Formats: sequence, structure tokens, C-alpha cells
Amino acid sequence: MKKVLYIFLAFNLFIPIVHAQQGPLYSQYMVNKFLINPSIAGAGGFTSINMVARNQYTGFVNSPRTFALTAQTRLLNESYIRKMLQVQKNPKKATRDERVGLGINVFSDRNGIVSKTGIELTYAYHLDFNNNYQLSFGMSGSGFQYKLDDSEAFIYNPDDPLLNSNRKSFWVPDASIGTYFTNNTFYAGLSMNDLFGSALKLGDTHIKDNFRTARGFNVISGYRFNFENGLTLEPSLLLRAKRLSTLLDISTKLIYQNNYWLGFSYRSDQTLVTMIGLSVQVFYFGYAYDSSFKNVSNYSSGSHEIMLGVRFGDNSTRRFRWVKQDQIIYD
Repeated sequence: MKKVLYIFLAFNLFIPIVHAQQGPLYSQYMVNKFLINPSIAGAGGFTSINMVARNQYTGFVNSPRTFALTAQTRLLNESYIRKMLQVQKNPKKATRDERVGLGINVFSDRNGIVSKTGIELTYAYHLDFNNNYQLSFGMSGSGFQYKLDDSEAFIYNPDDPLLNSNRKSFWVPDASIGTYFTNNTFYAGLSMNDLFGSALKLGDTHIKDNFRTARGFNVISGYRFNFENGLTLEPSLLLRAKRLSTLLDISTKLIYQNNYWLGFSYRSDQTLVTMIGLSVQVFYFGYAYDSSFKNVSNYSSGSHEIMLGVRFGDNSTRRFRWVKQDQIIYD
């Protein structure tokens, strides 16, 4: 664990921190890590459905807004979607089918006059080592509609051929890959999104070099300290890196009896995030508020993010000792 943290710290000390936002930004990444890494699909052995809604820089006209609906499952014989099948006879060892995780993400992200709406399908494969560790691999294929709506924009150059074209909406294919390692207390993952670097063909003429999605890398890691009084402390970090753009989140979350949590994050774009959440039976709820220390705070009342979710399969998963369960971390 110490070696991993030293690597992360050394890596971050030598990265110039500059910022840009091409895709969705999520503050509660540690609660639904599937949003940033496809190998998370089914890693916890549960069937879960999550909804995230985010309004960024409240107070600005056409401020960034994001909505995502995700679902994921593990193909266990006693999982929620396979409960009518024959019961697994050997719960201490995974069959080939039971190593498979599946996921789907339907999303909509608007940033000013630009919007992306699409769907992502995920396949993951999980390997158990000595009933103590789990190594996961995943890949996603996605397609989204890229749309330019300049009806409410101030046009500096009304003769711009890109804006005068009738072609302001088109579909873009893309993909992402990832890997994820976990045991009962530690997790770490690496993923790459916008793998194709797809061209954005605005206007009548395709401009080859200027309009492409930038490939991005995501590094996530965290550790859970469990105490006897029902408290769990989880420090974590998320590094998002693109060409000429790097964003680092350093977070900590305090969990009480696996039902309530309070957390804080500091993002390298001078943003402080406060998070609260609770779990009631199979349902859970989370809220995050982003407060910026930059000049934008004079014009915006911050950013708000709401998460709602439901999880099935607690009773089934306990029988499978090779499935590494998170504690209140609804992967």
C-alpha cells in the first residue's frame, strides 16, 4: 500500500496541472466507480441500478448539466437476474460464466451549446486469487450523438462555415477499456476512455486535425480502515489525465454502520466538495456540493450532484467467498 501511494505522489508532483472539461465530471466517483472504469461492472457481485444528475456552475445560462443512468450485474447463479436458475453447488470457486460482469450506461451531457447523448455497453471479466484478491478487466463500446445548438449563442462571426452548415448533429462511435484490482480493504484501477479519438465532423467539410475527442486516462485508488465502533474511514484519489489537461481529486469519506456517510474532496481546479449519503435497505442516496475558490464563485452558487440507487443480491453474494464485497461502496 505504501509503495502504491509513493508512486501516485511522485507521479502527481511532476504533472503540470491544467484543466479542461471534455466529458462528464462526477464528484461522487467513489460510490459508483463504474462511471469511470468499465472493469467495475459486476466486481462487487451485486445487481445495481444508479441514477446521477449534476448541475454545474448554477447561475450561469446553459451551464453544464449531466444525467447518467447505469445498471450492472454479475452473472452469479444466485444473482438477481439468474435467481430462477439452479443453485450453485460449490460457492467457494467461480465457474467461467460467474466471472462475467455486464453493464449499461445511458447518458446525456450538455456543456453550453454542445451536447452529447448516448449509450455505452460493457463487458467485464473477474479473476479470483486465493480467495483474497480479485483482478478485473473490462471494455465498453459506446455511441453518442454530438449536437451543436447555436440558437441561444452570441455569434461573433455569423459567416463561420461550421455554424452555417446544416450538419450540426451526428453520431460518434467510441470505446473504453480498464482494469481493477481489489481485496477487502484496498482497491486500485486504471482505465482509458475515448479510445478511438473519433473525429467530430462539424460543417460540410471535415477538418481533420482540429475536432477530435481527446483520449483520457483515469487512475483511481482507495483504502478502507475499519474500526470496532462501526466506523469506516476511506481515503481515495482519482486522477483524470488528457492531453494538456490533468485533474486530481483527493477525497476522504467517513462511514457509520454502513448506513450513513460524510465526505470531503479537494479537486486540483481549486474546488472543495462536500458529500453526504445514506442507505435504507436496498436503496441509497447521495448528495454532493462543489464550491469553487476561483473567481467563478462570484457569479455561481456552486455545483450540485444527486445520486439515487438500488442494489440487489446481498444475501446471494455472501455465499460466494471469492467475490470481494465493498463496504457501502456500491460499485
